[in-house]
Amino acid sequence: MASVSMVTQATNPTFMAAVDGTLMNEEQKGAVASIRLLEAEIATTPMSGEQVKAAVAELLPPAVLFGPSLIALPYLHRDLRNWLNARGANLEQHSSHRIKLTLATALYPEAEERTIATELATEVEAAGRRPRSSSTQQESTVTAATSSTPSGGSADRAAHNVAMRFRDQAAKFSGNLGESWSEYVAEYQQVARDYEMTASQKLQYLHNLLRGDAKRFYLDRVHGTAATFAQAVDMVSAEYNSIVRQDRVKNYLSGLRLSSFVKDGTDVTAALEKTYKTISKLAPQVPRSHHGESYKVEFLRNAVVGNSWATEPLSRIATHRLTFQQLYGELEAALHLHNEARLAVMRDEVAHGAQTPEANVPGIFFAGQGRYMHRNKDIGKRFNASKGSNGVKRFDPMTVMGCFNCDDRSHSLGDCPHPINAVKAAKRRLEYYAKKRAAQPAASTILYQLCSQLDAAGVSGNDADTDVSGEDDDASSAAQNDVDIFEALVEAPDVTATDDHAATPEDPDFA
Repeated sequence: MASVSMVTQATNPTFMAAVDGTLMNEEQKGAVASIRLLEAEIATTPMSGEQVKAAVAELLPPAVLFGPSLIALPYLHRDLRNWLNARGANLEQHSSHRIKLTLATALYPEAEERTIATELATEVEAAGRRPRSSSTQQESTVTAATSSTPSGGSADRAAHNVAMRFRDQAAKFSGNLGESWSEYVAEYQQVARDYEMTASQKLQYLHNLLRGDAKRFYLDRVHGTAATFAQAVDMVSAEYNSIVRQDRVKNYLSGLRLSSFVKDGTDVTAALEKTYKTISKLAPQVPRSHHGESYKVEFLRNAVVGNSWATEPLSRIATHRLTFQQLYGELEAALHLHNEARLAVMRDEVAHGAQTPEANVPGIFFAGQGRYMHRNKDIGKRFNASKGSNGVKRFDPMTVMGCFNCDDRSHSLGDCPHPINAVKAAKRRLEYYAKKRAAQPAASTILYQLCSQLDAAGVSGNDADTDVSGEDDDASSAAQNDVDIFEALVEAPDVTATDDHAATPEDPDFA
């Protein structure tokens, strides 16, 4: 228990002794007289500091102590704090060092009264001025302040509504690099207008707007320190828009690329829109030296440069002095035209069965000939590997069917000098597979043995230390015999074949 303070009038001056009572209204006179009567009682009956606080809290409830009448009385709250501390109350100073908030948080023992007092004191501090002391205004202000406290039903509904509006974690500010504090505050201000929240309520419920590290910072550094909503917003802004963070945002926007969004699976059109929104949102957070339209244009240019569809709009930045919004509009139109052109080319290919010069056709592997549509030069080359070799080109069984494109047996599809007809090549390939299927299984065995012999001969010919002069003098005649044998084998159906259905992707030898 706190030590009992034996105080007398001689050791402590009278409360508010310097104030002229004739200048006070009835409510102010009553408050000062109540404290002076308590002072006289303490002089005769010893009271501890906690007892003194409880007695003052009973004499001056929150609606009176922080009402407009006592707020208008100069130095009353300062003298009351000093008077309580002189009598052993030892009020714990508020972190904001504001006297009214110190009295609100340390004077009232009941949690409900303390909450009401803090609400009223915060609202007074936020007003920044002392209200007039007319009796009509005093009564209306006290009534309004009392009805706006958290104990009222309207305040409870406001707290519930704000919590529900910001229950989604994505709607809360976490302090990450890609988030703009000003945008979250603007959304919170709109919610406050929707529910007609007072300034003190906006400050009280601001924690609903935060999550993660930002909320921990708010509870540790802002809550209980900021006296007004605007001050709390400024403190969070100072923390999450520091010089270091501004440089990080600038570096992020300078290195932003459209391809990073496309790589994550986003469509190019959606990626362009996301890039535009990211720059718009983060541009206000860069250093002041990089504020302005030209820097946003530069960020967007760096994000899309290198894409063929963006070349023409980017070339007009200097000549036409495009703004950020204009550049985005031209890039969006160019991308739309590029997509339309690509779809038109694809429709032409389907309708006419031929590729246009602008078509960007991916390489197709024709398994029957072992070739890619776009020839892979010198890949897998086995013959004539030795410098100065004059060996005879060996027989390639894949050329028996000829070119899938022009039916010339002197070359395959990869070496065809004529324009490629994809539809015809595909039909010829299917015919090849059907004939190959009809010749199984005898043809596969003979073909395997024939290819094994050719591979063995090719390996020896690829050795740099092998003397190519020792090759068979009848290489050309042997190659012709291989052609004759293979042609006869493919053209003659196999009587042992029992499955005459067409090859399907599920068949083991389809590919």
